[in-house]
Amino acid sequence: MLEAYKKKYYTNNFQYILVDNSGCILETDNSILSIHENNQLQNFHPFFDILNSLLQIENECFEFSCINLDFKDKVVIVDVTIRSQNNNENLIIIEDLTKHYNNYQLTAQTRNESIINSQILELKNEYLLEKETFKNNFIANFSHQLRNPITASIIFSDLLINSELSSEQKNYLDIIQSSNRDLKNRIEDILDISKIESGKLTLIETVFDLKKLLHDIVIGYNLLAVKKGLKFNFDIDKNLPEFIKGDQYRLKQIIGNLLNNAISFTTKGSINLNISLNYIRAKKANLRIEVTDTGCGIETKNIESIFKRFTKIESETQNNKGTGLGLAVVKYLISEMEGNIKVESELKKGSQFICNLSFKISDYNQSLKTELLNKQLPHLDKKHHILLVEDSELIQLTILKILATTGDFYINIISKGQELVPNIINQSVDLILLSNTIQDFSAMDLAASVRNLSKDYKKTPIIALSTQAYKKDIKRFKQNGINDVLVKPFDKKNLLSKIYKHLK
Repeated sequence: MLEAYKKKYYTNNFQYILVDNSGCILETDNSILSIHENNQLQNFHPFFDILNSLLQIENECFEFSCINLDFKDKVVIVDVTIRSQNNNENLIIIEDLTKHYNNYQLTAQTRNESIINSQILELKNEYLLEKETFKNNFIANFSHQLRNPITASIIFSDLLINSELSSEQKNYLDIIQSSNRDLKNRIEDILDISKIESGKLTLIETVFDLKKLLHDIVIGYNLLAVKKGLKFNFDIDKNLPEFIKGDQYRLKQIIGNLLNNAISFTTKGSINLNISLNYIRAKKANLRIEVTDTGCGIETKNIESIFKRFTKIESETQNNKGTGLGLAVVKYLISEMEGNIKVESELKKGSQFICNLSFKISDYNQSLKTELLNKQLPHLDKKHHILLVEDSELIQLTILKILATTGDFYINIISKGQELVPNIINQSVDLILLSNTIQDFSAMDLAASVRNLSKDYKKTPIIALSTQAYKKDIKRFKQNGINDVLVKPFDKKNLLSKIYKHLK
């Protein structure tokens, strides 16, 4: 029984050929190559021409691997062994390994392709990393170049608005302030997209006065709408909790970007902002935010794409302003805050953006409200000496004007990092404002040089004026002897609150 199966399935992969010293075939079993006795083996394939020289050597064994033999429309891959004798009889053994070599070649090819694909992927990753690094460096430099002039423009506009100006001059100044806010928002959108892509954008929860935040938003955007000839309607639910816990800056950014978008795409009619309370559950308040406009509207097919970065829907009524980033930031922030947003729109009639967000209700009571009020800027009992280390003349003049208006400070200004230590040794300094953009010096190195002088300087407050706004950058500053960080662009209130905080 076993013999029958062996005959059916056994394949003989060997062929034995006996030749004389000239290569003439004496005997063969013809299991692989169909050849005939009394013929020269060299005539069947050029490979066997080697016999002419090898068979002249007696009692040797020659082995050849992976020989391709195309023989009478048949191609086989074989190993060949040639055993030369000394009695005019030479044995040639042919082993058919076609399947083995084909499988090996396929495996090697697959492996090589895998290696090549891996190398291509690695090269792509390196390229993407280089591209990301270039982009981040570009954004950082771009941000740095713009923050100083924007800071100066914001602060000097605020100072001018309170001076004696004609109504026409105040109107011009209102336009400048509006442009400042718009430019600042564009920059923040670009920086936020960079943070989102690098995973560095994080939410910071604090307790804040919700109604005050909404009141500030209404005042600011009412002015923008009126200046464009639009009516601004708003309805703030009286049942909203007064104090909630969350990221107030990001909430303001969401509402602000939605309102900016509505105003940008509306040439006549009205803008409506409605904030209502959906429900309160498990000490959380769910808010419904609606922004409605009578603008150009959006085609249904384009609604999903408006939330993609750098995407702008062209329209006849659009003023072509904006970067196409505002709604992309809104979508991301709402997702991070575990909320949702939907859009209802009709072409040439207007759009409505509706989002729902949940916030923790704060346990703030009246005494804590009083504490918040006490955080308003105090008047110091004596004048304090401030040392400003800054090489931008714009920022120097800006800070000088702000501090001069309070009457609480003496200020000394230097623009070179090497002048820092001699200055604090020669005169008393109560607080140092230290720019992180001083040429050839880092703010952390300069702070370390102060801390290393003596124990007297260990507690001197140092506030870094930074163009780097990432959380890890701020943390690194504080780990290197810097007490606080003021991120550019800043305004008068931001600057003074930081200074008063560290001079109490």
